[in-house]
Amino acid sequence: MEIHELTLDSNLYNWGSLLGTNGSQELLRQINQRSGAGSFFGSMADPFRTQFHNFMQTIVEPIRATGELLASTVDTLLKPDKFRPIDSLAQLKKGIPPCMREGIVYYEPIRQLLNEDRIDGFGIDPKMLLPDDPYKSLCENGHATSMDMDKNFNYVHEYNFTSADPDLTAEEIMDLDLTRQYIDQFFADEATEYYDFTDYPSLHG
Repeated sequence: MEIHELTLDSNLYNWGSLLGTNGSQELLRQINQRSGAGSFFGSMADPFRTQFHNFMQTIVEPIRATGELLASTVDTLLKPDKFRPIDSLAQLKKGIPPCMREGIVYYEPIRQLLNEDRIDGFGIDPKMLLPDDPYKSLCENGHATSMDMDKNFNYVHEYNFTSADPDLTAEEIMDLDLTRQYIDQFFADEATEYYDFTDYPSLHG
C-alpha cells in the first residue's frame, strides 16, 4: 500500500513522542487506558496498524538515523586534534585524536597486532611504517630503575634527543607515554584484552 497522506490527531499523539522526545506520560496513560491496550499505535487494536508501521519506517526512522549521524559528525568536528593522555577506558571511549595515532601504532603491542592484520590500526598500512619505533626513545626519556642508581643511591635520569626525533613538546611526550602505559594495562586486563584499542569497542582478531 502506498501512503500519499497520513493524518494523526494531535490531541492523541504529538511529533515529540514520535521522534523520541519525552512527552506527557499522563497523555500516554490516557491513550492506553481508552484503547484498552498497553501500547495502542502499531498494535492489533490500531486500525491503521500497517500505515503506522510504514510511516515509522519511511519517515520517523530515517529522521532518527540522520539525527544520530549529524550528532556524531558534529561531535567529531568539535573535538580538538591535540594530544591528551588516554589513560582510562572513559578517555578511550571519547576517541583517539588523529595526531596521536602514529605514536600509538608504532608501539610494539599495537604494531604486532597490526602486522598480523588483527586490528584496524586507524587504516594505517604497516608496510609504510619505519622499521624502528621513532617515539620509543622519547617516551623512555627520564625513566629510571634501581639499575640507574649511582653509588650514593641517587637515581640518574637520562634524556636523549636527536634531530630525527618526532617534533613533540614535553607535554605531548608525557601524554603519549601515559597512553602507552595504559595500552599495557588495557591488554593485560581480562575485561578488555580482546578489544581493538585502535577501534574500540570492536574486537580484534
